[in-house]
Amino acid sequence: MDLISERNEVNNMKKDIFPINYFKSILTIKRVFTGRKQLNWFQLIIVLLFINGLMMVPLSVNMAKIDSYPVEETYPNAFALLDESVVDELESVEYSEGKLSLPDSFYLETEDGIVGGNISSSKEEQALEAENALIFQENEFVIKDQDNAVSTVRYTNDFSIESITTVEQLQDELSRQWFIQNKGFIVGSLLVSIFILLLVSIVVISLGSSFFVYLTKRGQISTIQTYKESVNLVVNAMGLPTLIAMVIGLVQFNIITMIMIQSFGFIILLLLVFTKTRFSDDVLEEEENRKR
Repeated sequence: MDLISERNEVNNMKKDIFPINYFKSILTIKRVFTGRKQLNWFQLIIVLLFINGLMMVPLSVNMAKIDSYPVEETYPNAFALLDESVVDELESVEYSEGKLSLPDSFYLETEDGIVGGNISSSKEEQALEAENALIFQENEFVIKDQDNAVSTVRYTNDFSIESITTVEQLQDELSRQWFIQNKGFIVGSLLVSIFILLLVSIVVISLGSSFFVYLTKRGQISTIQTYKESVNLVVNAMGLPTLIAMVIGLVQFNIITMIMIQSFGFIILLLLVFTKTRFSDDVLEEEENRKR
C-alpha cells in the first residue's frame, strides 16, 4: 500500500460511523495507531463498557449453569444444627406435590439452637426466638441464623429427602432448594460485583497505560498530541485481545485465564504497535516512501 492509499484508508476510517470505525481500527497494527483520533470521550466510555461486557459474556453463560450454592456458608450456625438425630427424625418423611408429611412432629432443642418439624405456629414462633433455628413445615422450611433475616424456602416439586441417609446429603438438598428460590438474586449480585471489579480494573489499566503513552509526546519522534489520542490508541489495542479472551472463555471458562489473555495480549499488541510505528505518523510515512 503506497502513501496515498494509506492516507485514503485513514480518511475512510474517519468517515465510518461509530462503532464500525472502532472495529476497523483493531484489525491491524497500523490501524490501531492510525485510528487513534476517531473516537470522542463519550464513545471511548462506550467502548470501555463494551470491552468489559465482552469479558462478562462467558461469565454470564457459566453462572447461568449453576444449580447449587453452599448455603452453609451463608447460614453456618443454622446448618451446624443438622446432625444424625435430625436425619433420623426425617427417616419417615413423605413428600408429594410440594408438601412434606411427617407422621409425628419433632422438636430438638440444644444450647446452639432448635430444629423442629411439623410443629404448630406458636411452637414455630417460640423456636424462632432462639439464636439459631431450622424448622421443617408442610410447604416450606425456615432458617434463622443469629442476627440474619429469617429465610423461608418453599419446597419445589422435585424436592426429596426420603432417601437421604447422611447429614451431608441433607445439607446439599436444603442448599439446592434455597438456591433455586434465590438464584436470581445470588447470580445477579455476583455478576454486578464482578462487572464492577472488572470495569474498575480495565479503566485503571487503560488510563494508566494511556498516561505513559502520552508521555512519549515529549520525544522527538512521537506524533501523539493529546491524552485522548493515547486513550483511543490503548482501547484500540485492547479490542482484539479481549475478543480472543471472550472466545476462549466460551470454549473453556476460567476467569483468571481470560484476564491473563486480555492483559498479556494488550501488552504484546501495544509493544508491536510501538515497534512498528514508534508512535509516529512520520515513521509510517518514511516506511511507505521506502517501499515506493
